[in-house]
Amino acid sequence: MRSSDLAQVLRNIPATNDQKIKAGIGEDVFAYDHNNGTILQTVDMITPIVDDPYQFGAIAVANALSDIYAKGGIPKYALNIIEFPVSSLPLSYLEEMIKGGTDKALEAGVAIVGGHTIDDSPKYGVSVTGFLPENGKFISKSGAKPGDRIFLTKPLGIGIYTTAIDEKLATEEQVTEVVSQMTTLNRNASEAMIAADATACTDVTGFGLIGHLSEVAEKSGVSIELFNETIPFLQDAFQLLEQGAVSEGILKNHYSFHKNVSHTAKLTRDEEYLLYDPQTSGGLLIFVPQAKTDSLIRELNQRNVPVYPIGMAIEKKDVAIETKNKLR
Repeated sequence: MRSSDLAQVLRNIPATNDQKIKAGIGEDVFAYDHNNGTILQTVDMITPIVDDPYQFGAIAVANALSDIYAKGGIPKYALNIIEFPVSSLPLSYLEEMIKGGTDKALEAGVAIVGGHTIDDSPKYGVSVTGFLPENGKFISKSGAKPGDRIFLTKPLGIGIYTTAIDEKLATEEQVTEVVSQMTTLNRNASEAMIAADATACTDVTGFGLIGHLSEVAEKSGVSIELFNETIPFLQDAFQLLEQGAVSEGILKNHYSFHKNVSHTAKLTRDEEYLLYDPQTSGGLLIFVPQAKTDSLIRELNQRNVPVYPIGMAIEKKDVAIETKNKLR
């Protein structure tokens, strides 16, 4: 769904007066103060994006957990949400899908304690409950300040690769590469940003890099300089774009967010598409004060998390995002 469509259907939901609610619509999670702590809840589900049901289950759970990690939280419990066509697919597929999800949840220290199923075309996700650690800070989208440096923890191009899988364009090596990215939890990246006192964070998922940067810019009241030359991407992303792996999601994101962007150097169609590519289980987009950049890099390196400096927050301008230079 385009972000403009989502905004339209949510506009009539009444605001709540409950002062214990710290975050809701417009954030990655619902956050609620309770018994001197903060409870976090989120939900996400996806359609199959790889052929292997075990891998699909693991990806779906890793993807859903990322919203908790992006807020500096610790996921604890989850409920399965499953649509599965029992009359047209073997139950062994469902069994493997659930096993993949369960194993990924256990890796994260999360217990899947129940769920709900519907007889329909296959989809899988989880509703996750977590909490902020003791004395922890809720890391919102609205905390970025001018001068903050921006880091990304996974390369872009996941949506391009999964489109290539769907269109039978991807090689075994490309499938292995993208599955590795999508099944990597953002737990270590979250721990690192907490230690480095991040000011703002979100995970890069369906709205692509530009869409999620736009959200932070709007909610924080800043603009963003994006350094195209340092943006990471999966090694065959451009090759697959040239072969036609352009998803509907790229086009929807471009339609929704291109007006937020000014380019100082002319980009090719494919370079621009990469910036709008919707990610599944993408990396964290972390904002830290300039004085904390070395700390963040050190903390990420200690946890074997890739770190890519991709820009900085600046005083608010007429345009939300200014890109510098070309991607390649």
